[in-house]
Amino acid sequence: MDPSENSQVGQQPAFSMSPQPQHSDSASHSEEGGTGAPNSNQLFDPKERPINFYNRHEPYYEFTNFAEGYPFELLGVQWLTSEHYFQAMKFTDSTLQEKVRRLAAPREAFQFTREPQYSQYVRRDWAYVKMDEMRSALFAKFSSHEKLKQLLLDSYPHQLVEHTSNDRFWGDGGDGTGQNMLGALLMELRLQLLQTAKPSDASSVTQLDNSGSCLSFHEHTDEKEHLLDMI
Repeated sequence: MDPSENSQVGQQPAFSMSPQPQHSDSASHSEEGGTGAPNSNQLFDPKERPINFYNRHEPYYEFTNFAEGYPFELLGVQWLTSEHYFQAMKFTDSTLQEKVRRLAAPREAFQFTREPQYSQYVRRDWAYVKMDEMRSALFAKFSSHEKLKQLLLDSYPHQLVEHTSNDRFWGDGGDGTGQNMLGALLMELRLQLLQTAKPSDASSVTQLDNSGSCLSFHEHTDEKEHLLDMI
């Protein structure tokens, strides 16, 4: 996300990188009401060069939430960008949600929720539900545009990294020490799409076993989130 959520890093709950239960829908829930990070060892091959994305006019900018031109329908209405939806879901008040939805640009949506007159209404459980809301936005966005979905599928098995010093939660912090949660959720979605893709869509970008599960490529003993497994 463009400088997104960085100011709230100190308020984040400690999301575990341990394996999470698998669900068939796009928004699974943890015991806290939100969802922890996906098990990233199942999502990419560390031998491949990571794909960094963030800056406008550079490759894979489409993966950012500020990317325009990929509207989608969710909750019965149209959203211009995934940033619009994500920022609107910070409110439970439908009037405020609609104000955000109608803004002309994702930057305006980003700024809106930080204005003092509106930030006081941000839902108290936001830190626990925002991962689920991001999952919902990404699933709707990429499922609504075939070329965009194919771009995501074709990025396998590279690690996806929102490379920016502006964000240490959704991004990598610019030096790789951030949590890169947006990249992790995109890779999680990519794997879900690969598992349900037609053979012509997925045969060149993944390795599937006879059950349709994607086999992990590797095991990192020095990183607790990298556990050899199948999904």
